[in-house]
Amino acid sequence: MVTKQEMQAPAQTPRIMKKHILILSLALIAVTAFAQHDEQVTVEGKYRPKVNKVYKLQLTPETPHPSYDLPSTEVNPMEAKQKFALDLEKISPTAFAAKNDKLVAPTENFIMAGMGTNLSPLFLYKHNSMLTKTLGLGVGIKHNSSWVNIKDYAPSSYMNNAFEVNLTTSKFDGFQLDGGLYYKNDMYHFYGINLLETPMTEEQLAFYSPKTTYNKIGTHVGLTSASTRIRELSHAAQLNYYLFGREHALDLDYTIDYDNNFWGDKSHPQKVGANLGFQYDYCKSVGMNDYTVANRILFKINPFFEMSDEFYRLHIGVRLDGATRVSKEDKFLAVRPDLSGSLFVLDKKLEFYAGLNGGRKLLRFSDIVEDNPFLSPMCNPSLGVQNVKLGFDGGVRTNIMEIVDLHLGVRYRHTNNDPFYDYYIPDANLYPSELGLVLNTFDLVYDETLLVTVMADARVRMRNSLTADLGFAYNGCKPTVEKYAWYRPTTEGKLKLTYDYDDKLAFNTTLLYQGGRYAKVWDGVVDWQNFNFTAEKLKDVFDLSVGADYTVNDQITAFVLFDNVAHQKYHLFYNYPVTGIQFFAGVKLKF
Repeated sequence: MVTKQEMQAPAQTPRIMKKHILILSLALIAVTAFAQHDEQVTVEGKYRPKVNKVYKLQLTPETPHPSYDLPSTEVNPMEAKQKFALDLEKISPTAFAAKNDKLVAPTENFIMAGMGTNLSPLFLYKHNSMLTKTLGLGVGIKHNSSWVNIKDYAPSSYMNNAFEVNLTTSKFDGFQLDGGLYYKNDMYHFYGINLLETPMTEEQLAFYSPKTTYNKIGTHVGLTSASTRIRELSHAAQLNYYLFGREHALDLDYTIDYDNNFWGDKSHPQKVGANLGFQYDYCKSVGMNDYTVANRILFKINPFFEMSDEFYRLHIGVRLDGATRVSKEDKFLAVRPDLSGSLFVLDKKLEFYAGLNGGRKLLRFSDIVEDNPFLSPMCNPSLGVQNVKLGFDGGVRTNIMEIVDLHLGVRYRHTNNDPFYDYYIPDANLYPSELGLVLNTFDLVYDETLLVTVMADARVRMRNSLTADLGFAYNGCKPTVEKYAWYRPTTEGKLKLTYDYDDKLAFNTTLLYQGGRYAKVWDGVVDWQNFNFTAEKLKDVFDLSVGADYTVNDQITAFVLFDNVAHQKYHLFYNYPVTGIQFFAGVKLKF
């Protein structure tokens, strides 16, 4: 039996990766310091010019031109986006827009440049234009990095780069075609060890906490019908492919539908259609002593019928899907409901909605690493097929009062192969000197879960200058085997305030909260017959950010941000505390 104390020379990695989270946070913090609220700013798949699509029942087709959403004038950390993805939809059918949500006049170029603490540069460039009357071009470039090591616990650094180009055209008779390429490069040098507790040399840090680099290249092509007439078939097809390390993934999605007045008011025709999907991925991963190759396929067939009127909307469908088996007990073919509907009252200012759903999806390494880059480089995580056996959504949305949008909802999910982050167990074949490479890293564990979520979301606008967004969710997740739903919060909330002092100066502040998170912790004793684990409750998260924007003129805006003002070093994952207070400043240009 080898104790934790006996491994404190080179095998001190248990904490070494602590370094990793410090920078992960900073990396994530800076990366989206410029992109938190407006999804149009994120690089992957978002730098696309919009040739306005023409939908059925529109009286007159629109002339294609680039529609440009100005990136949010706020600067908020990506870290917040990663940790606090409250699953609360933007709500009311008649929701108003706050200042930062408004569409602006078409603008071809947007540049954001700034500098953060630890000499962390931010740069974002976005271009949208029409090359011809029917051909649009979109280009995006993003970079951020740390020029100075972060030394809260141990030296660490990060760098994120991304590039994307997209073309959109409506030249095809009755169709709009769009396609593009993107490339992402992310380098993280984090750690999971506190050097004050376990001192290490630079050589040991480099050995036990190596730099991790992820490269992702992908392409997408889409074809959509733009017909304005009913009683015609409408088509929408999308192809996506990417290569992420040794993982190849291909997704195909196709929807066909047909509108007609089978009965009732001519202004509310009914629709019949089907959505077809195909997913394939191939992964070759290299472990210490083996090669593993996995080929996985998932397909779905989803026929549906839709109808609506002034006071209701109804969608009736069924989903049939087939997927690679994870175990002998799994069904290759499965049938799930696809039902949803809404009832509108009080002149559509009050909506009651409900729906049943379910289905399977392939869990992919690129998505998992984006959420948690601390998976062990020495393990080959077995990627499963997540299966929602039954899902329910219900609630009410309202905008009865002109100054308030309100959403109250409840959600239920019965899920098989629900993934959780588990402490990685070293392979018994490894030598003791190699154990340090895998300490304080994570693997995946799957469980069957029952989840009930109660959520509330509200937006309040006061005096046309102060807007408040509030969100709260309570998640009751019960795993079948595991003691807790590791790292998932029981309660989470968000309060976001924006205040326009005058036409030039605006302030924003965001308070994020998470509570009730548990980590599965290894006691550090290597006993190949028995590994002991305990559940440790992580510190509740209170993350306060304060920022300001000053409009110099129509083209130039200056910004500042103080992130994590309370200097809270809470943990995203065990042994990986986030950085404390951060400061960013820079300018935004549009022309």
